[in-house]
Amino acid sequence: MAFTKTAGVEYGTPEVTLSTTAASGSNQTAIRTDGQLIAFSTDTPEPVGTSAAAGTDAVAARLDHVHVGTGAAGTTVDNTIARYNGTAGAIQGYTSGGPTISDTGTILASAQPTFGVVSRTAQNNCTGDGTTAKIEFDTELWDIGGNFSSNEFTAPVTGKYALRAQVQANAITSSATSIDCWIFTSNRAWLIYDTPGIITSQCTFSGAVVADLDAGDKAYVNLRVIGESGDIVDIQADASAPSTSFCGWLLG
Repeated sequence: MAFTKTAGVEYGTPEVTLSTTAASGSNQTAIRTDGQLIAFSTDTPEPVGTSAAAGTDAVAARLDHVHVGTGAAGTTVDNTIARYNGTAGAIQGYTSGGPTISDTGTILASAQPTFGVVSRTAQNNCTGDGTTAKIEFDTELWDIGGNFSSNEFTAPVTGKYALRAQVQANAITSSATSIDCWIFTSNRAWLIYDTPGIITSQCTFSGAVVADLDAGDKAYVNLRVIGESGDIVDIQADASAPSTSFCGWLLG
């Protein structure tokens, strides 16, 4: 049997490229046996920026590139609520006292301004004949932000504040014609108790308001008894179970 030798066919350079579009039709050029598809360049990949420009980048990620992850697995859960700092959309934490939210949705704002004070020393003979007595609070139970001093609360920021006061007066006689108790603020006075009738002996007056306070405004409590022959009325205090108190907190 005779064999006929024919010339081998050499394939051309493959025309396979990476592209964002695909043309219609077919390509007659076959891929050579030693052909390679270059899927990754050896150039340094472009960095990931904070904004995305239109179009595509000619520099591909290298085959040996690494995506930065979050690092090792954490051992604790951080419930602090993040916020934007207003510059290039960056996220910023809190230096201290930041609000947190638990897995069950409980929000805790440990730095929210709030105070609670009581009187543990009586104010004797402070009102009765029309004298206005400013209630003294000598013991702080709590004062988040350090905004209570000298019997007054000073608003650290502008907002709406819930304020509640309780005053117990003693040694009132039948000569008293009226008693009024107020929570005073820089913007206005809030009447929490007023009576034109006769009240004798020991009485407790209390009330709560939502007050509008500007940053730097003050809030304090006054009591006035009218009709006595002199300042014979005392503001009662109790070291173990305070009967005269003042508290408040920022609502927003």
